[in-house]
Amino acid sequence: MTSKKRRGALKAKEQTELLIKSLRTHLLPVLTKQGFEVAPLAHRGPIDREFVLALPLGRLRRTREGEVDLVEIDFAKHRRPAFRINIGVASKAGLMTLTGHWPADDLYVEWLNEFFIMYACPRWRIWFSLRFWSLRSPVQDDYDKLALRMAGLVPELELALREGKLGPHIRRVVIPRPAQVIA
Repeated sequence: MTSKKRRGALKAKEQTELLIKSLRTHLLPVLTKQGFEVAPLAHRGPIDREFVLALPLGRLRRTREGEVDLVEIDFAKHRRPAFRINIGVASKAGLMTLTGHWPADDLYVEWLNEFFIMYACPRWRIWFSLRFWSLRSPVQDDYDKLALRMAGLVPELELALREGKLGPHIRRVVIPRPAQVIA
């Protein structure tokens, strides 16, 4: 294959748009049936363009007994057709950060001290995507199959949120707090 693109090959941006369409059609309805609702990306301050591109489906949140479940479908940089799912549980009281107090509904998963990331292969941190070694470009049906596979992994996501248990696609991330100095 030469450095020129194959005739009929889709650009990464076009492939990502096909993937977003499939996830919107197949995965989001499953999550909304579980009680999640789409939340706006931000309530205050300007938003970075790269941030909007990373979360084209928005943030999902669900309130339950004193906690807020957060789900973000995080897309790869440079508009590549790959994603991972960040999930976490925030206290309904919110979180105090360097920029002030943030209510639980406005938090992002990666702000939490402990959260989970769902990967295709958590050990190697491989994102969910299509791998094509053949000479054909992926089509919408290929991305639909990936989205349907992801919809089948929602019980694993629920297990992590409700019980903190790791499934075969879940990786726990713990950010240790600095040691408190007692005088």
